[in-house]
Amino acid sequence: MGICTNKQYTQNNDPPQNHRQNRLYLNYQQLANINHPLNVNHKYNNYFQIIPESTVGKGIKMTNQYTSRLSREEWLEKRKEFWESRVEGEKVYWQSIQKAIEEPDEANVQAILNACDLKLVNNSIQLLYDNSMHKYDVPVFMINEPQSFPQTKFCDAGLIQDFQETELKIKVRSNKLPQDFEVLTHTNQSIAELKTKVQESAPQSEQCRLFFKGREMKNHHLIGNYQLKDGEMVQAFM
Repeated sequence: MGICTNKQYTQNNDPPQNHRQNRLYLNYQQLANINHPLNVNHKYNNYFQIIPESTVGKGIKMTNQYTSRLSREEWLEKRKEFWESRVEGEKVYWQSIQKAIEEPDEANVQAILNACDLKLVNNSIQLLYDNSMHKYDVPVFMINEPQSFPQTKFCDAGLIQDFQETELKIKVRSNKLPQDFEVLTHTNQSIAELKTKVQESAPQSEQCRLFFKGREMKNHHLIGNYQLKDGEMVQAFM
């Protein structure tokens, strides 16, 4: 993993003196507030519940405590997905932030951030900015572990276990195909098998994700788990 070249000096997290940069900094201070509607943690409300009056972690890694709606396995996958999906800002800075978060010694954490001239807002690694005043938001689940994990996987919650075994036709709408098409299937068929049928209509596709009423359908589930009815629509992204 590439990171910025190491430098040794004391981090200065004072607000910038430049008038335009200072205005941006003051705006970032507002965004750092956990109650601000544009605070990064609100993007993940479906997966995590912030505990407002409770904290976890130390120093610049101190955050609000939270409970996870994801199982530990799903939580680890979500963390991996976060690092892999960063496109804003400079990649090398994200790599340094990841390394800093994974570093247990706070002195080394600060040295890693110093090396890239990454500065903290409100002395917290939850929000940083570079010399161009580009901000880097880090949600709390990337910094500290939750207070608790659920016993049931998030992707399994709310599924129907007792369903009627029957054949049905479902409509599929794909971003790769010019028009909707029908697939003959069965409530006992797995989502993985359904994906195979869908991909036969677009053989050039290397992957397929299916969604029903906004919810992603997971490979190990059965069609009947989602209470799909004859003639209903599934969205396919390939």
